[in-house]
Formats: sequence, C-alpha cells, structure tokens
Amino acid sequence: MNKLAPLFLFGLLTTTACQFYARGPDDYRKDTRALLETKSDQINGCFDEVLKKDTKATGTVIVHFTVKNETGKVTDPKVLPESTAPAPLGECVVKAIDGLALDPSDKRDGDATFVWEFKSG
Repeated sequence: MNKLAPLFLFGLLTTTACQFYARGPDDYRKDTRALLETKSDQINGCFDEVLKKDTKATGTVIVHFTVKNETGKVTDPKVLPESTAPAPLGECVVKAIDGLALDPSDKRDGDATFVWEFKSG
C-alpha cells in the first residue's frame, strides 16, 4: 500500500478584466486543491506503476501550473526540477491533471504549485 500526502502551495493571483466568479485567495486554493484531489486514484496508480519497477521509490513531485481565468482549466503543468521522485511519476502526474477545470471559472488567473509526496509501505 502506498501513501500519497498532497501538500499545496498557491502563488499570487493576478486580476483580469473578465466577468466571472471571483474567489478570494483561500477559496481559490481550496477549490483548486479539491479539483486536483479528484485525480488522487489516478495519481496513486502512477505511483503503483513506478513501484512495480522500483519497490523503494519515494520522493516528491512538484508541479507548477496556471488556472486560466476564462475557462478554469489547469494549463501548462510542468514538473519542477526540485522534484525528487522518479521522472516517470512526475510525467504521469502532469498527464493526470492537465486540462482539469474549475467550475465555475474565476475572474483571475491562478498561479499555483502543488506538491505530492510519495512514500511506500
């Protein structure tokens, strides 16, 4: 059994001139985190696949992305070099979250960094 312990860091929000839902920073963080957590099973599956090749695999996957204001979509997710987990795990996490969308969208772009910590056992 593996453990996925998500940690969350959220960057500054930039204001735009669109007319959409307006979350405060705390609500934006909470809603984005809840959105990403909808992919927990898939992300745990990513870790299970890595563990098949390396039973001692552990580490963090740190992903930076933008939540677009008009669509609410998670865009341009990238694994940051500070990540310590095997590269295939980071790639799988990016695929899992790319294109998710907040509903309703927000009038601000969100600049976010999300950290997943993977431990086996």
